[in-house]
Amino acid sequence: MKHRNHQKRQLLVDSSPMSLELELAVRFLRRRSRGLLRGTALAALAGVALATASLVITLAVMTGYRQAIATALQRGNAQMIAFAPRPLSLSAAAKLVDAVTRVPGVKTAGPVMYVSGLLQDPRDPSNPLVVVLKAVTHPPAYTHLAQWPSGGPEIPAVLGYRLAEKAGAQKGGNVQVLVAPKAGSLILPSISCRVAGIFHLQFSEFDEQWMIVPLDRVLAVLPGAGATGLEITLDDPMAARKLRPAVERALPSMIVTDWFDMNPALFAALKWQTLSLFIVLSLVAAVASFQVSSALVIVSVEKRKTSGALQAMGASPRLVQRVLTRVGFLLGGAGALTGIGFGWLVSAVMTHFRILSFPPGLAKVYMVEFIPLRVTPVHLAAVAAVSALIIAIASWWPARQAARMDPVTALRSV
Repeated sequence: MKHRNHQKRQLLVDSSPMSLELELAVRFLRRRSRGLLRGTALAALAGVALATASLVITLAVMTGYRQAIATALQRGNAQMIAFAPRPLSLSAAAKLVDAVTRVPGVKTAGPVMYVSGLLQDPRDPSNPLVVVLKAVTHPPAYTHLAQWPSGGPEIPAVLGYRLAEKAGAQKGGNVQVLVAPKAGSLILPSISCRVAGIFHLQFSEFDEQWMIVPLDRVLAVLPGAGATGLEITLDDPMAARKLRPAVERALPSMIVTDWFDMNPALFAALKWQTLSLFIVLSLVAAVASFQVSSALVIVSVEKRKTSGALQAMGASPRLVQRVLTRVGFLLGGAGALTGIGFGWLVSAVMTHFRILSFPPGLAKVYMVEFIPLRVTPVHLAAVAAVSALIIAIASWWPARQAARMDPVTALRSV
C-alpha cells in the first residue's frame, strides 16, 4: 500500500500537467470497472460514432449531388453563353468568335442556336414530344461524332437516349420536328432529321428533350433565322466568374452569362439544404453526446475514491476536473474518429456499387441518374470540429460536479 502511494506521489511530481492528466484519464478507463460503466461507455462510443457517420454520409451525398449536377451541366452546355440582341449570321458570329478567343483563359467558342419544337411520335401522332434543337457548328464530344455526316436531304441529329426511347427512334432512322411558325403564319415548318447518334449525359433535361443538330443545315431550312449567340468554354470551368468581365469587354454588344448564373436557384437551394441537414444532424450528435455525460457521471461515482486520494496527495480540484474531461474526450473522440472512418467507408462503398442510382421517373425529379458520395477534407474538418465542441460541452458539467466533491467524503466512500 505504501509502495502504491509512493508511486502515485512520484507520478504527480514527475509528470507534466498534460501527460499526467492524459495518463490518469487512460487509467480511469483501463482499470477494472463494473458492467454499468462498460455498458455506458460502449453506448456513448456507439452513439457518437453513428451520429458522426451520419454527418459524414449526409455531407458526402449533398456534395456528390451538387458535383453531379455541375458536371452534367458543363457536359451539356459551355461554361459561358453570350446572347446576341438579334440573330447572328455565320460571318458575324465568326468575327465575334475571333475576338473572344483572344481572351486569356478562353478555350473555345462557337455560334449556337436554340430552337423549341415538337417531335412527332409515329406511335402516337396526337401527342408530340417537346424538344429543344441545339444547333452548333461542330458536334460536341458527348455525341461521339468527329464531324457531321454529309449527304441526304435530312438533317443529321443526335438525340438524348430517353428522348429516343420515348419516340422509338433508332440510329439511322428518320424523325420529324415541327418548329414555331413565322409571325403572321399558321403553318408550322417541319424539319426532317436523320438520327446520326444517341447521347447519354445522365442529366434528365438533356437526355429527355435535347436534339443536337448542325447549325448551317438548320439555317438553310429556316430562312431569316440566325445564331442565338456564342457558346464559350474555358480552360478552368470554375474560373467563369473571374473571366466574365474580360469576356464582356471582348463582346460589348452581347449579354454574357455563366453556368453559375444560369442555375442560381438550384445551387442556392442545394447550399441551404446542405447547411440545414448539417445543423439538424449536429443536434442529433448533441443528443448522442449525452451518453458521454452519462458515462462520466458513472466514472466519477466509481472513481470517487481515487479522485479523493489524488486530492489528498495535493492534486487540485481543477486537475481532477481536467482528468475527467479528458476521459470524456477519449470516449467521445474515439466515437467521433470511428464514425468519421465508418462514414468514409460507407460513402466509398455506396459510390462503388452505385447505390444512389435512380430509374427514369425519379431521375426526372432529381435531374441526375446517379449521385456519387464525395467526402471532402473541408467537411471532415467541420464534422471533427463540431464533434469536438459537442463532446467538450457534454464533458464539462459532470467533470466539474465530480471535482467539487469533498476529498474526505470521497475517501470514506466504498
